[in-house]
Amino acid sequence: MAAVAGCFARREARGAAAELITGLLLEVDTRNCWTLAEALGHTGPHRLQHLLSRARFDHERAREEIARLVVGEFADQEAVLVADETGDAKSSTDCVGAGRQYSGALGGVGLCQVGVYLAAVTATARAVIDRALYLPVDWVADDERRELAGVPSEIGFATKPQQALSMVTGALAAGTQARWFAGDEVYCGRELRCGVRSLGLGTRSASPPRTRSPTGQAAGGKPAR
Repeated sequence: MAAVAGCFARREARGAAAELITGLLLEVDTRNCWTLAEALGHTGPHRLQHLLSRARFDHERAREEIARLVVGEFADQEAVLVADETGDAKSSTDCVGAGRQYSGALGGVGLCQVGVYLAAVTATARAVIDRALYLPVDWVADDERRELAGVPSEIGFATKPQQALSMVTGALAAGTQARWFAGDEVYCGRELRCGVRSLGLGTRSASPPRTRSPTGQAAGGKPAR
């Protein structure tokens, strides 16, 4: 909290963030605002919900400060930078970037948001150090929906591999010590591999076994190749 204290303009938000972090470290069966608030002795989840949905603080600066802490902890270890994505199910397309798209977490195509994450992984630990919300083409092209959701005008369409390359570039600039980049089949295209190699990293990609179903779809919902 000392590292990110300056990211909060108000003492109340800073205190709520410290409580949230404490709650996340507790041994509880599930972690959401209700269960964490109960474990922390709150009368309800409102304080934590306010922090996550309405409180003002510098999200990007907080991420950068936490990433610096991780880089410092990994200073004497050689990390592998790993890109992966996950989807969060949504009930409507009002959420930024939400649409019918593939998500491994959902086991196929569904209405969800998809985020691309970059983790630093060593022989003994792993930690997420960056993230980017994937915006489908139809979201990027819809000016009215962008304005209602508060998507900055300078944010355009980027593929998931392009987002991964941008995060790898930022991680190395921040001092992360790494010689390798790894990802699944989404992150093994020529553009990304060339970009990563130009940064001085080797690349490794892994593709899960694929089987064709009678509908022509590969196991997991992606089109078979």
